[in-house]
Amino acid sequence: MRNLLLVACYAFLTLFLVACGAPVYTDGYASQKEQGDALTLGLDREDFEKTAQEMIESMLKDLAFANISQGQRKVIAIGKIINDTPQRIDTDKLISKITIALRKSGKFVLTTAVAAGGARDEMSEAVRELRDNEEFNQNTISKKGTLVAPDFSLSGKIRQDNVKLRNGDIQAEYFFHLTLTDLNSGLAYWEDEKTIDKTGSSKSVTW
Repeated sequence: MRNLLLVACYAFLTLFLVACGAPVYTDGYASQKEQGDALTLGLDREDFEKTAQEMIESMLKDLAFANISQGQRKVIAIGKIINDTPQRIDTDKLISKITIALRKSGKFVLTTAVAAGGARDEMSEAVRELRDNEEFNQNTISKKGTLVAPDFSLSGKIRQDNVKLRNGDIQAEYFFHLTLTDLNSGLAYWEDEKTIDKTGSSKSVTW
C-alpha cells in the first residue's frame, strides 16, 4: 500500500512539474494557445530546421525566383548574419540548411570565395598565390578572371525578446529575419521574417 502511495505521489509531482515548468511552443498572443512541447526555452535543432524549411519555401515560391531555370542559376554570397540574442548561437546551423536546400533546388549556387568577414573557403585565393612558383605546373594553376562574382547576398538577424507573463512565466520570442539583396542594384529582391514563441518557467534558462 505504501509503495502504491509513493508511486501515485511521484506521478502527481511529475505531472505538476511538467504543467508548471516545462517549456511549450505558443501562438505568441495573449491567448497563449499551446502549439506543442518544447525541448527548451532556448533555440534547438528543431527550431533551426523548421525555420530553415519555412524560409526556403518562401524564397523559392517568390515571384522573383519562381521562374529561374537550372541553366540560369544565381550565385549567392553569405552576408552578415547577426546574432542579437544572449545565446551563443552558431548561425551557420540556419544558413547551411538554407544554402544546401537552395543549391539542391537547381536555382542557386553558393560562392565560398566571397563572404562578409572574409572568404568561407580561403583556398580560392591561396591557389592563386602559387602563380610563378616554379614548384607547381603553371598550367594547373587557376587563371586570372575565372572567379565568379555573386549575384545576390544573403544577410539577416536573429533577435530574442523575453516577456514576463502575469503568472510569472517567461515568454521567449525569437525573430528570424533574412534578406536577399541584388548586388548589382542594391535592391532587396526577397525578405521574410519567421517567429518562434516559447513559454516556460521563469527559472528556465534561454542561453
